[in-house]
Amino acid sequence: MRSSVAESGPLSEVKGPVFSASAHAGLRAQSARGLSSTPQKQTQKSFLLLLPVEGWLPLLLLAVAMWSVVSSIIQAQWIGGHTFILFWSAAAGLLAGFVVAKIHRLPQAILHLAACLVGYWLSVWLTSAIAFHASWLLLLGGLRTAIAGGLGSMGSPESGMVFLFYLSFLSFFLSYFGTWLVYRAHLPWLVALVYCSILLVNLNFARHDLIGLMVVAVGALILLIARVQLAHQLTQWKHEGLHTDQAWLQGITVRYMQVACVLALFTLLFAWLLPGLGQPSQGVTFWNQLDNAWTNITSGHFSLQDPGAIVQPYQPATNFFGDQLSISGSVDLPTGEVLTYTSTAGAQYLEGFTFNHFDGHTWTSTASASQGYPANAPLSNDIVGNTYRSITTNVNILLPPSGTKPYLFGPPEPTLFDVGSVVYSDIMPTAWAQQGPLRKGESYQVESFVSSASPDTLATVPLPLSDPGFWQSDPNYATLYVDYLQKPNLPVNVLRTAQQWTQGAQNTYQALLELQAHLSNQNQFTYSVENPPVPANIDAVSWLLQTHRGYCTYYATAMVMMARLLGIPARIVNGFSHGTYNAQQKRWIVGGQDAHSWVQAYFPGYGWINFDPTPGYSNNNITAPVPTVTATPTQPVTHPTPTPITTKRGSKPPQSVTDPQHQNQGTTPSSPLLNETFLVWFSLASLFISLLVFCAALLTYWWRNLYANSTVVAGMFWRVCRVASWLGFSPRSSQTPYEYSSMLGQYFPQEAAPLWQLTNLFVRDRWAPPQHVPHVAEDEAHHLWTNTRRFLLHAFFNRKKRAN
Repeated sequence: MRSSVAESGPLSEVKGPVFSASAHAGLRAQSARGLSSTPQKQTQKSFLLLLPVEGWLPLLLLAVAMWSVVSSIIQAQWIGGHTFILFWSAAAGLLAGFVVAKIHRLPQAILHLAACLVGYWLSVWLTSAIAFHASWLLLLGGLRTAIAGGLGSMGSPESGMVFLFYLSFLSFFLSYFGTWLVYRAHLPWLVALVYCSILLVNLNFARHDLIGLMVVAVGALILLIARVQLAHQLTQWKHEGLHTDQAWLQGITVRYMQVACVLALFTLLFAWLLPGLGQPSQGVTFWNQLDNAWTNITSGHFSLQDPGAIVQPYQPATNFFGDQLSISGSVDLPTGEVLTYTSTAGAQYLEGFTFNHFDGHTWTSTASASQGYPANAPLSNDIVGNTYRSITTNVNILLPPSGTKPYLFGPPEPTLFDVGSVVYSDIMPTAWAQQGPLRKGESYQVESFVSSASPDTLATVPLPLSDPGFWQSDPNYATLYVDYLQKPNLPVNVLRTAQQWTQGAQNTYQALLELQAHLSNQNQFTYSVENPPVPANIDAVSWLLQTHRGYCTYYATAMVMMARLLGIPARIVNGFSHGTYNAQQKRWIVGGQDAHSWVQAYFPGYGWINFDPTPGYSNNNITAPVPTVTATPTQPVTHPTPTPITTKRGSKPPQSVTDPQHQNQGTTPSSPLLNETFLVWFSLASLFISLLVFCAALLTYWWRNLYANSTVVAGMFWRVCRVASWLGFSPRSSQTPYEYSSMLGQYFPQEAAPLWQLTNLFVRDRWAPPQHVPHVAEDEAHHLWTNTRRFLLHAFFNRKKRAN
């Protein structure tokens, strides 16, 4: 029997024919008792509000505040260059945060995930393609290495790229959630708290006075809080029934923002009058513990059995004979006797290699060339003037140091080895190594040039700032300026300390002696091989001036950097101090504890002159005195400074020997092809799976909210009709719900009974009198949904079989 009431509204959303609307009286009857013949439509909301209630001013103020934050990150010099991309990622984060905040029909959790994925790949692209002009595979490989073993396990290019990626994604994240908190959560005070905290942390490590950034950021954030609070209050008044015109709204907004501007100005002026305070000890402890936790996590140095140890300081011991010299809490030195030597000039410091580039924590060498020399061939040297003498030293290896190269040790500036050697240089020689590995019991002889310049002679060299023309006339000045005056962005207090210590110095030699004397003062500084780790957010020189303790590399680094701040070219030297004299063997014995770093400063006309600022080692004499012979090996309290070096560039030999170290490096791939292939496919698979999850979440959300305002029964019936229409079983305009259900039952006989039950409940739910409307319990609704879902699956597979 045909129903007297036909459904017209709900299935209008279904593609294809719909039920007829023949019984308008029934619809009117439904309306009379307050029921609609169609599912209640959701409140219409725009997918994206292009005219936000808060206005565009908060977005502009957020951009100003974020500009200040990014500028503070750049000024803190966390990374050397390419930081311009931080502004791009921050701008993208502002736009993404605004769009996500104003989307109301999609779940915010899914949108946050999508935004983070967008920010991640945007940062990858900006860092690899725009900043470093490198393949994104290199960056992903660096990220893999950082996750597996920490940044310290990577080379400088990869670690710099990874850290720039981190800063880029951080800028995106701060902008994104700042905008979302303002336009969605209406929490501008939380944004101000986070931005100011990050700003203070970065300004604390900036190398210049950047109070202007703080003024701009605080002013913008105060106005941001005022504008958002005003918009929120106006919205609340409207909900309570306040009706106003546009003129009144503009007037109160202008007056409110004027008061906020006056309040911001008063706050900044009042803050300017307050006395400046340093960072409290609690803050120092907090940030140091945070740094320690990050270092322990990235290096894998933590245990679940002792979770409290994660905030304890940790740094791997420095490899003293490596290609890089990182200044850490401790240093890895050889144990036992390393070598013995005799020299025609008595006790000597034995130089092995030098470093010229310092980034605040690690010394490296910019030497890019290596030249092999056969035994007894003159080596290339840099001789300035004629104030030097030749000495001969015989060295016997007892325990080869575990270094990255088989370094040959001898008095400064060797000119000849009686074994095949390799000289590393960047115009000026910087390191000397044997062509083959050093072996226990091996001996070699080295001839060196030692300066014979007296203190009075060196005192004739003026300070670089006093007579720049004198320094520029030196033939090596161009190389010195590029390679031996480089310095990281050190805090102003380091320069002030150097100037204070050298105040009154009349010449270069006197200034260097003053620096050496202050650093080697055992009443002020302490020599120690076990020290707290140097925090990542402070340079090693500032750390030494704070803690007043460290091993030789600390003091040599501080003197080199202070000398360069005064315009004096200087470099750090690694090797061994002169050791102790054994009367029975009549030779000097050098042990692992004698591994040492000292300073070489350049004097025009005289070459490199040695200084030793380490407490307990320094000696102001230029030439090494003849040592006092002792019956047993003892560690002398003071160590004579090695003789100054003046050398001469010799002619290259007719043949060169390939450096075995470079041969090995050239044949070893930087990263296995298998790992790179796996990384590429893993990254693409992760991206594809993320997109699938995102699309599935969107589809699920849409399906569940398709008829959110309908009853349980009506929603199920409409979903069946929609899916059946997709499968080619659209209802015809002449059909009633019962006829349509009978038609579906003919195509799907197994589901005829559940479909008829659902249709019967639907008709009663929509058009029955109130007393006859079915009340579906939760268990019954679950049973209905199970049958409906089974029908949908059968319909899908039957359609697939028919298609085949």
